[in-house]
Amino acid sequence: MSTLNYRLRMGIAGVWAAVVTVLVFFVSLLSWGHTFSGWLYARLLGGVSMPILGIQLRIIGKENLPTQPSVILINHQSNLDAFFLGRIFPWKTVVIAKREMLKVPLFGIILLASRNILLDREDAASAKKGIKDAVKAINEDKNNIWIFPEGTRSKGKGLGTFKKGAFIMAIAAQAPIVAIVNQPMEHVLDPQKKLLKGGVHYVKVLPAISTDGMKFRDADQLAARVEALFHNEIENFP
Repeated sequence: MSTLNYRLRMGIAGVWAAVVTVLVFFVSLLSWGHTFSGWLYARLLGGVSMPILGIQLRIIGKENLPTQPSVILINHQSNLDAFFLGRIFPWKTVVIAKREMLKVPLFGIILLASRNILLDREDAASAKKGIKDAVKAINEDKNNIWIFPEGTRSKGKGLGTFKKGAFIMAIAAQAPIVAIVNQPMEHVLDPQKKLLKGGVHYVKVLPAISTDGMKFRDADQLAARVEALFHNEIENFP
């Protein structure tokens, strides 16, 4: 019965995600070059998918969401992160994503249309350009940067090691870092075991961390400091 519940609710959520993708695809064509379609996509997914799954989202520290262009760091659990985090995706925000995501039908167009920064992780030149584009997005376009510092999904294996790229971006732009800690989802949803328990899920937004005056040589220490914050918060969720 629990597996049936998982398949039924996930199926409905999947249909909703498809509807949102088609809708926002057409919106993105009309709003090309603006971050609006990315914001709309995230908000529609997160606002409806969680009730479908029977999960109540509790946001701690909502007052810490960016009030100025910032580098937003989030731990990356699975492809379902958009469901859990869509409700707090800020206005005027671009995502650092893998270029291969362009191959996803319709969604790839939405990524392009909403000015997201797409990187080839195997290409050092692409990474350097990504930093330059991120600095421009923050300092000139006044956008936030949304990035998963682990670089890939943890798939329920805990927090991965943070890569330096996100911190180099923040230091290069002299932009604050806002950490959003997403509680491990297995207590409400376990895709590996195909179990959907529902219940309360917590997301915590930590106070901004300033990078004013930092140099590139400080990136390693900054990454270690923020990674330790994530570990501490994850260990102390209710």
